[in-house]
Amino acid sequence: MRAVTLNVWALPEPLARHVPERMRAIGERLAELPADVVALQEVWTAEARGILLDGARRAGFPHVWHQRATLGGSGMLLLSRFPIESARFERFCLPWVPPRIDHPDYYGGKGVVTARLATPDGALAVVATHLHARYRSDVSHQYRAYRVGQIIELAAALRSLDVPTVLLGDFNFSDSDPEHRILSTLARVRDSAAEIGQPVPTVHRENAYRGARGAEKRIDYVFVRDGSRSGLEAREVRRVFDDAIEIDGRPASHSDHAGLMAELALTGSPGAPHPADREACDLAAHLLEQGRRRAYRRQHADRLAAGLGWGGALLACAGARDPRLTRRRLLRGAVQAAGIAALTPGVTYTLLSEVFAPGEVRVFDQLSARLRDVSADRFSGSAA
Repeated sequence: MRAVTLNVWALPEPLARHVPERMRAIGERLAELPADVVALQEVWTAEARGILLDGARRAGFPHVWHQRATLGGSGMLLLSRFPIESARFERFCLPWVPPRIDHPDYYGGKGVVTARLATPDGALAVVATHLHARYRSDVSHQYRAYRVGQIIELAAALRSLDVPTVLLGDFNFSDSDPEHRILSTLARVRDSAAEIGQPVPTVHRENAYRGARGAEKRIDYVFVRDGSRSGLEAREVRRVFDDAIEIDGRPASHSDHAGLMAELALTGSPGAPHPADREACDLAAHLLEQGRRRAYRRQHADRLAAGLGWGGALLACAGARDPRLTRRRLLRGAVQAAGIAALTPGVTYTLLSEVFAPGEVRVFDQLSARLRDVSADRFSGSAA
């Protein structure tokens, strides 16, 4: 079978460019690819989803999984030529707090979909996901603790699968990042491209939306894992959706990512057990604790900002009731407006510090407990 992953970059314009035209081009290309399973990410708009579903039907993909939500619908679309026997979606616990208004991962509803497919050679699990974005160097930690928490949830989702499994999507880390090592250890998956010596970058300079000066990176992957009775191995991994197209007479690309297609084969028996890496588990615990401490410090900073907001509101409202200002309506109105303006950040930061921030600290604690469970299972020698 051949499995494809592609981040289609279908955000509402102007956050993305040429969305309808690119979605139609992707749909047309689907008919030309010898793919059996396709996992798409960032299908954020209903219009993009409709165009891609039309293209998938024309390309001969009768089985589809997606969520219809306009906002917070995961942005993922799974296409299959094989029947989907079952599918479940789990939204990631992190981030609990909106990190920054211009970093919209919190609103997208990212998570993991686990589908069981009926193939001519037996059952196959396909797990598709999209981890938290790095946002370049806007923040020094690049949300690494969030991705580690999401990896723990991925590993927990894979624990109950006893059939050969394909894990694919946009992981927002490179193979030199600690997240790659942590995922490989906790989820017992193998990097198919690296395993056969074909690691190709999916963010590349030839992309019309990236520019020639950007660094080339491999952040989209197809991982594989053996089942309890049969194995899964990679035969070929190559880049797809990476050729230039033309829109309105100008050079363009299918997306700001290239896609990846892996040719995989089921084997009669599972391979050697995946090596355990205790240091990777320790690193995951360390990064989670860093995220917990940041959440705790943010809670205290928000409490201080809330106090300043409420204090400013009270002072302004008290000034508005000063009898010396009753003869000056204009000034009184300005003071009252200042009170209302000061009240808004007070309410906002109170919600962040007393509702959202404690929830995020609690989630980090829960993920640390799940990490201990997954790690114990990982080193107990039990099959996943």
